[in-house]
Amino acid sequence: MPPLNKTIIEMLPGFTKGLKEGPSICEVAVTSSPRGIFYKENPLLESYNLFALQIILLVLAYRAVYFLLRPLKQTKFVCSVVAGILIGPNMLGKLHIFGERGLFPEKELLITGTMGALGIAYFIFLVAVKMDLSMLRRTAKEATVIGTLSVLVPFACTITATFLLPMMGMQKDFFRFLFSAGISVTRFANVADVANELNMLTSQQGQLLLSSTMLNELFTWTALVSGICYRNPNNPLIPFLLLLSMLGVGIVTVSVKTLALKIIAKAPKGVPVNERLITSILIIALWMAFFTNLIGSLHVGMLVMGLIMPDGPPLGSAIVERAEYMVMEFLMPVFYVQVGYGTDLSSFDVTKFWEVTVFVTVSFAAKFLATLLGALACRQNHRDALLLALMVNVKGPIDLYLFMRWKISKNVAPHTHVILVLSNVMVTALVTPLIERLYNDCQKTNASDRQGMKAIQTSSISAEFKIMCCVHNVDNVPGIISLLEASNGSTSSKLSAVVIHLNDLVGRAAPLLVRNDKLKRNIDKNQSDKVAHEFETYTRKLYNPIALTNFTLVAPYKAMHENICHLAKTEGTTLIILPYRKVQGDEAGASQAVVAQATAIRNLNCDMLAHNPCAVGILANKGLGRCLGHDSFSCNVAVIFTGGHDDREALAYATRLLMHSSVRVTLLRLITRWQQVYAEDMMEKKLDNRLVEEFKIKKTEDTRAKYYEEAIVDILGLFNAIRSLGDHYNLVIAGRQSPQIMSMCDEWSDTQDIWGGNPELGIIGDFIASDDYNESKSSALIIQRYPSDDVDVQSKKRYVKYEDERHLLGY
Repeated sequence: MPPLNKTIIEMLPGFTKGLKEGPSICEVAVTSSPRGIFYKENPLLESYNLFALQIILLVLAYRAVYFLLRPLKQTKFVCSVVAGILIGPNMLGKLHIFGERGLFPEKELLITGTMGALGIAYFIFLVAVKMDLSMLRRTAKEATVIGTLSVLVPFACTITATFLLPMMGMQKDFFRFLFSAGISVTRFANVADVANELNMLTSQQGQLLLSSTMLNELFTWTALVSGICYRNPNNPLIPFLLLLSMLGVGIVTVSVKTLALKIIAKAPKGVPVNERLITSILIIALWMAFFTNLIGSLHVGMLVMGLIMPDGPPLGSAIVERAEYMVMEFLMPVFYVQVGYGTDLSSFDVTKFWEVTVFVTVSFAAKFLATLLGALACRQNHRDALLLALMVNVKGPIDLYLFMRWKISKNVAPHTHVILVLSNVMVTALVTPLIERLYNDCQKTNASDRQGMKAIQTSSISAEFKIMCCVHNVDNVPGIISLLEASNGSTSSKLSAVVIHLNDLVGRAAPLLVRNDKLKRNIDKNQSDKVAHEFETYTRKLYNPIALTNFTLVAPYKAMHENICHLAKTEGTTLIILPYRKVQGDEAGASQAVVAQATAIRNLNCDMLAHNPCAVGILANKGLGRCLGHDSFSCNVAVIFTGGHDDREALAYATRLLMHSSVRVTLLRLITRWQQVYAEDMMEKKLDNRLVEEFKIKKTEDTRAKYYEEAIVDILGLFNAIRSLGDHYNLVIAGRQSPQIMSMCDEWSDTQDIWGGNPELGIIGDFIASDDYNESKSSALIIQRYPSDDVDVQSKKRYVKYEDERHLLGY
C-alpha cells in the first residue's frame, strides 16, 4: 500500500510540477532571532521585522503619493500601485540602508506572497457580499446588451490581433484565448470599488454599469472551465470532476446560506449578529477559496461564497463592518507590496513595449466603441453613453493578481508582465479624471434642468399636491404625520404622500430603492416596515383620504440625494420634507457613531438643497407630533416674511395650510431699512406684495388668519421680533435665504459665526431651531425653492431671480 502522503500528492494534479529532481542543498535553519542594533546585529534578518517594515513603508508611500496625485483625480488603486513600485526592489527597496539583502530578499517573501493572496481573496469576498443580484432584473435589457458587447467585441478583436501580430513574450496555443479574455473582461469588483470612490454607486449610470459587469464575470467563469478542459485533453474524467466540484461548491454554499438565514430569523430584535456566525462564515469562505484553488482559480470560491450571502443588514453589513477595515487597510497593502516586488522595472524592454501595448490598445478601443454603441442603442444620452464607455475600461487589483499568476506560471515573460501592469495603471490613471469630470458635468446638467421642476406658489390650488416625506427613523414619523395632517385640509385638492425610509448603504455594493410590500412586512424586526405601518395606520383614520406610497432606499449618504431627486421628478413631487438632525458633538454622552450619522444627515440636506427639483422643507421637530391627538388636531402656525423667492414659497405653503379648519396662521412681515436697496428690482417687490395682499384678503375673510408688521434695523432687532412670537405657535415657517437678512449679516460679521453654524437652515432657521428660542417648544420648517443654474448652493449669500413667476402678475 503506497504511503498516504504520496497518494495525496498524486491526487493533486500539477502539485509536483516544477519540482526539480537531483541533489538539493539544505540550508541551515536560524534558531535564534537577531537581538537588535545595540548588539550590532541586523534586525531585518528576522522575517517579522522585515515584513512589518514593508507594510509601514508602503502605507507611508501610499499616503505621500495619494496626497500628490489626488488633486489630479487619481484613485486609491493607482496610488497604491505607484507606492508599491516606489518601495519595490528597483527603487527604494534596494537602498543600502536596508542592509545587503535589501528590502525584498527572495527567501523572506513567502509571508508577503501568502498574505497578499489572502488579501485579494477577501477583497473579492467582501465585494461579492455587497452584490445585489436583483439589479440584473431592474436593468436586464440594457445590461444584457451593454455587458455582452463590452466583453465579446474586445475579446474577438484581441484574439484576432494575437494571430495577426504574434507576441514573443507570451505562450502560444490556447493561452491566446485566456490572454485575450483576461484583458477584455471588466471585473465587477474593480468597477464597484472605483464607482464607490467617485460617488457613482447611486446614480443610474452606476447601477447600469454594475449590472453589465456582472455579465462579464459569467464570461470569466466560462473561460476558466474551458481552459481546464483544454489543458487536460487526455483525461476524460476532468469534465466529470469539474461538474462534481461545482456540485460540491453549490451544496456547501446553499447549506451555509440556509443556516445563516435561520440563525438571523431567530436572532432577537436589535441584537447584533453573533460573532461566531461571522467568524464561521469567514473561515468557510477561506475553505472555499482553498477548494476552488485546487482546480485553478482562487477567486471563484470567494466570489460564489460572497454572492450567496444576504446583502445589507443584518448579516451582510455585519460581515463588512467586521472584516472590511482589516482587509482594506492591512491585507490589501500587503498585496500591493507583492505587486511592487513582482513588477521588475529592470526587465522593462523598450523594444517590446509597443508589442504588448498594441494588444492593450486594441482591447481598450474595442471595449470603448462597443460599449458606446451599445449604450446609444439602449437610448442612453450621449454623455451617459460616453461615461459608461470610459468606466468599463477601469482596471483594479484583480487584474494585477491575474497578471501575477500568469508570470508565476511562466505564461508571460517578465518584461511582458511589467508592461501589462504599467499599461493597465496608465489606462486607469488617464480615464479616471475624465470619468469624474464627465460625471460631475452630467450632475450639474441634471440639477440645472428646470423641465419638470415644481414650485408651491405656481401650483394650482385645485391640482394634486404631492409631498415626499424622507424618514431616517421612527422618531421622525410623528412630526411629519402632523405636517401631512395640516396639509390635508381641502376636499377639492387631492393630497398625495410618498414616504421614503432612508438607510445608509452598508454591506452592499449597489443602492436599493424598492416599494414596500404590505404582504411581506415584519413590523417587529424591520424598521422600514414599521415606518410604513405607522403612516398607513394614520391614513386609514382620515376623512380626506391621502394617496400613500412607501419606499425603502438603501444608499450611501454622500450620494443619496441623487436617488431622492430622481424619484421626486418621476413622482411629480411639489414639496420634499427632510428631517433636521442636530450634531451632538458638544453634548455629553454623544458617541462617535451618533455624531458621524448626524453629520452625514446634515450633508445630505445640503446636497438636496443644491440639486432639489422642487421645493424642499427642512423640519426641525420639537414636538410637532403633539398637535395630533387621538381624534382631534389643532396647530398654530407662524410665518416670518422678509421677501425673496424662499419666503414667497414659505408663505404660499402656509396659505395652503389655512384650508384646514383646525390650523391658524399668523403672518409676521419684517420691514428692514435695506428695503429700498432691494426695491430696485421692482419685479421682486411686486411678487412679494402680491402674495402678502392675497394673505390679507384671506385675513378679512377668515378669523384664523392674522397679519402683523414690524420694522427692524439690525440683526438683534430681527431676533427680538422672532422672540416676540412667544410660545403660542407649534410651527414656525420661514424661507431659507432672504436678501434683506443677508444684507444685515454683512454689517454684523459675528452673526455668521453665532447663527451660521447650520447653513442648511439659514440665519432665521438656525435661530428658531436652537434651544435659545422659545425654550425649544416651537418646531421650525425652513423652505427653499428649487435653485437656478447660476446658484452656488453652499454659499450663504444667494439671491436669484425667477422669471417663471412673471405670469402671476399677468405678464
